[in-house]
Amino acid sequence: MEDKHLQTIRYKLQKRVRRLNSATMKQFVPFLRQFFVYFNSSPILSGVRDDLLDKTKKYDVKQTIDKVIKREGPYGSNEEEAAAMGHEILLRAIGTNQPREILTCRRRVRVQRLTYNEKSDDFEDNESLDIFRADFLEPFYEYIDEHLDDQHVILYLLKKYKHRCEWFRSAQLRQTVSNDTAKGEKSLALDLYEYLHNAGIDFNIEPKSVSGIPDFVTEQIGENRIVADTKIYRPEKSKSFFRSSFNQIYIYLCDYNESFGYLVIYNVAEEDIRFLLPQTQSTFPSYTYNNKTIFFAVIDICDHNATASKRGQRKAINISENDLIAAL
Repeated sequence: MEDKHLQTIRYKLQKRVRRLNSATMKQFVPFLRQFFVYFNSSPILSGVRDDLLDKTKKYDVKQTIDKVIKREGPYGSNEEEAAAMGHEILLRAIGTNQPREILTCRRRVRVQRLTYNEKSDDFEDNESLDIFRADFLEPFYEYIDEHLDDQHVILYLLKKYKHRCEWFRSAQLRQTVSNDTAKGEKSLALDLYEYLHNAGIDFNIEPKSVSGIPDFVTEQIGENRIVADTKIYRPEKSKSFFRSSFNQIYIYLCDYNESFGYLVIYNVAEEDIRFLLPQTQSTFPSYTYNNKTIFFAVIDICDHNATASKRGQRKAINISENDLIAAL
């Protein structure tokens, strides 16, 4: 992804947060509604948020916020939980007819109150709102801003792309492959290109490196250029398919001097693909070899003849780290 694209997103996000930070009690909720209209319209921002909510399912954020509103609740135990709490209470502030009760939930009593010309209620409201912003808006905003990088963004988008293909496009993608088996891989790659382009990713399709042609490389001039390759796994394939695919994208990463690569595998076989690799916190399995990390996004577009309840135990091909690096 281009640096300028992420910079534009960051600038627009910062501008809206600054507006919220300077808003009065009466202005805050209308400005917050406008903020979420913009936020939810951005696949990249909402993708970071969705990943945050997925990671914090282990916390009972809603129950914690119930306590916070009653002025009983604690702060988040870590940055992720604090960010998720911020998101939850911000949504509640725009979803109620009495937002003031929420926005003043962190009010603290001062031992000495400074004398102001304005009404004391206005002073208390502004003080409460400042505390609310510090405790909830800032942790949420800072988490989103810190996770706006190329690696996180592409993983969020690939996760959404996988879901879209498997739930809504599998039959269409299979038909695309069967119509022209010779160009099937190219056709599926074009579908991925279209999806990423609509999400705001700019890239070069099939740029040539000294070792060959990866499917696409983002146009970023600077650090963290994204290198990706697409493959079709068919029933007749064997473990050598994964060895050669891994080897190919590893060489591309060496050519471009990049640290991260993405192998998108469309599975049209009945068997499942299981990567027996060291666990990571990422959405997709990955393997690091010689400081090059490759993520494996498997998209199941197989035409299963029976429903999940009638298929029985699905056969699987197990891919270990030895299977991947044998070619290297």
